Amino acid sequence: MSYLWHLGFGVVTSEAMAHWNWPGSGGLLLNVLIANSPQLILSFLFLTYNSILTCMLLADEWSGYACKRKPLRVTSPSGSQRSTYRLQIPYKYGVPLLVLAGLLHWLVSQSLFLARVSSFDLEGNEDTANSISTVGYSYIAIIGVLALWFVVVLLEILLGFRRYKPGMPLAGSCSAAISAACHPPKDDSDASKLPLMWGAVRTETAVSNGGGVGHCCFTSFEVTPPVVGENYAGWDANDC
Repeated sequence: MSYLWHLGFGVVTSEAMAHWNWPGSGGLLLNVLIANSPQLILSFLFLTYNSILTCMLLADEWSGYACKRKPLRVTSPSGSQRSTYRLQIPYKYGVPLLVLAGLLHWLVSQSLFLARVSSFDLEGNEDTANSISTVGYSYIAIIGVLALWFVVVLLEILLGFRRYKPGMPLAGSCSAAISAACHPPKDDSDASKLPLMWGAVRTETAVSNGGGVGHCCFTSFEVTPPVVGENYAGWDANDC
């Protein structure tokens, strides 16, 4: 390990360079592309990571409506509505994720980089035949990237063990499931602008029949938790 530290962190050394040399501007451009290709791969990995985390947090906020009354979160709020997150996810997750992404990109830039050694003759003209254009690397930076990425993946796995709040079926991003939960009673016309809660409401048909099938939805009215063994469905035509 001391030898790896001796080679330096993001430093061009003869012991840590790729053994190729492509001359000319074409070779320089190719080495630049090779040195920066891990940045593109890391960006795609973080897009996937962020997508998974966003889905998890979306499901968590969705399930929270079964436990606590709160307004909707929309792009252009009105009434009691709340605005969306600027980073798409809560700041306690978004800010650390941005810091980790920036740190990883910086470590990757120190792991693989362009190594350009230009040779000049006595008259000050570049000697392209003896100039070197290759890719350098840093063992310590590479180890740092692998260690930090392991921590990032481990954090997401640990978050996956967290349980959602009980009492509400998960819908994910399924528009049909979301739509089924967004049919409040006909008297609740301004529900979207008021604090809402998801739960069971009694339909007029069910009340007139002395029970029957209930309905679960978002509403500003009082709700009760769904009861195991009871039947729930969409609105009857007489209740719309």
